[in-house]
Amino acid sequence: MKVLLILKPDCIEKGLEAEVKKILQSKGYTIVAERKIEKVSTEELEAHYNTLGKLRERLTEAKGAEFAEKVISSTFEYMSRGPIVPFVIEKEGDDEEVVATLRNDVIGATRPWQAKEGTIRELYGNKDENHDPIENVVHCSGNAEEAHAEVKLWFPELG
Repeated sequence: MKVLLILKPDCIEKGLEAEVKKILQSKGYTIVAERKIEKVSTEELEAHYNTLGKLRERLTEAKGAEFAEKVISSTFEYMSRGPIVPFVIEKEGDDEEVVATLRNDVIGATRPWQAKEGTIRELYGNKDENHDPIENVVHCSGNAEEAHAEVKLWFPELG
């Protein structure tokens, strides 16, 4: 199963790229592709968050259009403030189980202050609940379907 991860600007700024990869490799994940993007484009972020991830749609349904636009704006600003490193990891196993284990036991909850102890986001994310946007070091696909689509978006050659 291939899963997309993106090391976010705060990860790069803190010099955590090698540490995050070391943790993943120690858990049996293999890095199969990666690239560094110095300045991600609005179009790439739109495709990732709103076309595939349906972030705008999900937030609008949950909390209204004004809230959705505020979150998207701060997320795009955060993701484009510095370099990012999209990369694909792979591990054998049931697709949904691989993604769930990665998200829950290795990466951690989206909000670092809610992440399981010892996960990447708990160890290195910003735990200030009032900080906007949420700085959680790394993006991880949410489920197997999303993983397949995200890998195809960022690394079409692996499609």
